[in-house]
Amino acid sequence: MNSRAVRGLLIAAVVIAVAVGGTFAVRAALKTNPFSASGCTVGDYSLDTSQAAVASTMVGVIARRGLPERAAVLVLAAALQESKLRNLASGDGDRDSVGVLQQRPSQGWGTATQLNDLRFATGAFLDALLAKVPDWRHTDLAVAIQKVQISADGNAYAQHEGEAQALAHALMGKLPAGITCSFEKPSDVAPVATVVTEVVRDLPVRTPTTGPSTVQVPGAAWQTAAWFVANADRLGIDKVAFDGKQWTRAKGWQSATASATAVVATMYQK
Repeated sequence: MNSRAVRGLLIAAVVIAVAVGGTFAVRAALKTNPFSASGCTVGDYSLDTSQAAVASTMVGVIARRGLPERAAVLVLAAALQESKLRNLASGDGDRDSVGVLQQRPSQGWGTATQLNDLRFATGAFLDALLAKVPDWRHTDLAVAIQKVQISADGNAYAQHEGEAQALAHALMGKLPAGITCSFEKPSDVAPVATVVTEVVRDLPVRTPTTGPSTVQVPGAAWQTAAWFVANADRLGIDKVAFDGKQWTRAKGWQSATASATAVVATMYQK
């Protein structure tokens, strides 16, 4: 074997060694700090904290109307296709489409300002669903959504059914501790009063009680816990406790001493 061939083999060996070493280093880092990356997970699906907050508000509209989980699956699948769960401002969507569902003011959905309100947009979708698809609970997902959205390609909604189902199941509280999020310490922490206003606006819950840095929702369950986790980054929530479990942004859900009769959110202390 000539010197050029030997040198080529040595270089290849070094490259392999570096790659293997790097892989082990990444694995080691993940083992020591698995929540180092910012974002949320629901089952096998990942989304960022902004998307999780949007989804939780949309699901809250379904809960306040007393509709079943299937309604949440339909509206979330539509939103995943239309905007990837982003509340699109005027000019960011197709033509005059606005909001998380890319609804068009010119088509009678409402004003641009109204359609940028997640609750209004979700409600408008549900109103159309109930009016246009009487058997929506049992209709194929893509068919049901297309009758509401009237998209150029109605088949595209079907690809999001699995993720929409997982999100709906977790955010409606059917799966305990079904969503977990991680992020760096928040730069802003909302006042406790703001958190109370928002959770009462989004979910059908009793009036919370508060402490200097806590919001306690009596009689609430896993949907409320999921809402707090999904909105933790934007509101500055550091811990959520319920029914023997506690979520923290650093460690996710772990066993803990926590009441089964109230959900408690603790704000981050600067």
